Amino acid sequence: MTAPPATGAGLAADPRRLGREAGLAAGLAAVLAGLDARALAPRGRAVLPAADVPAEAQVVPHVLAGREGLALVRWPDAGPGRGLPPGRVAALAAVRCGVLEALLDTAAHRLAGRDFAGTPLSELQLVQAATADVVTVLHTAAATPPDAGPDALAALHEQLTGAGWTVARFFGAEGYLATHPARVLHLSALTADVWVPRPGHPEGPA
Repeated sequence: MTAPPATGAGLAADPRRLGREAGLAAGLAAVLAGLDARALAPRGRAVLPAADVPAEAQVVPHVLAGREGLALVRWPDAGPGRGLPPGRVAALAAVRCGVLEALLDTAAHRLAGRDFAGTPLSELQLVQAATADVVTVLHTAAATPPDAGPDALAALHEQLTGAGWTVARFFGAEGYLATHPARVLHLSALTADVWVPRPGHPEGPA
C-alpha cells in the first residue's frame, strides 16, 4: 500500500521520502539545515538550494542546477572544508534514494508503454536485469546504517551514482536533455561529488 503524502516535519524526519516527494533541492536543504555550508564546503565550492544561497557566495552558472532549484556556488576566500559530517552523508544518501526511486517509477511507466517487436520494453531481459541492479542498490542503501563509516558511505554514494546513470539511460536520448526530469539524476551525482568526503582525499571531496 502506498503511504499517504507527508508534510512538514514528517517529510523532514524522513529524508528518503523527502527526496522522493519533494525533490533534491528540498532534501538537500534538510541535509544542510543548521550547518555552516561555507566552513564545510570543500575548497570553497558547494551545491546549495537556490533559495539558501548567501549573499557573499558567488553563483557559478550551471545549465541544469537552476531548473531543479539548486545553485553551484563558490567562496574564493573559504578554507579547505571537509565536506559533510557522517550523519549528514547518510542523510544525503537517503535523499538521493528517494530521488532515484521517483525517477525509476517514471522510467518504468515509460518503458511499459513502449515495445520492441511486440514486447513491452519493461519485459525485456536486459531491462529487467538493469532494473534489478538499481533496486539492489536501493536495498543496500536502506540496510546501510548512518554510522557505517566514511569508506562505506562514500562507496554507497558511488553505487547510487551508478544506479542513477542506469535509470537515466532508461529514458533514451531524452534523459540527457536539460528540459527532462532525468536531469535531477545528474545533479544528484554532482551534489554527492561536491559534499561527500572520499577516503584518501584528506583535503575533502573530489
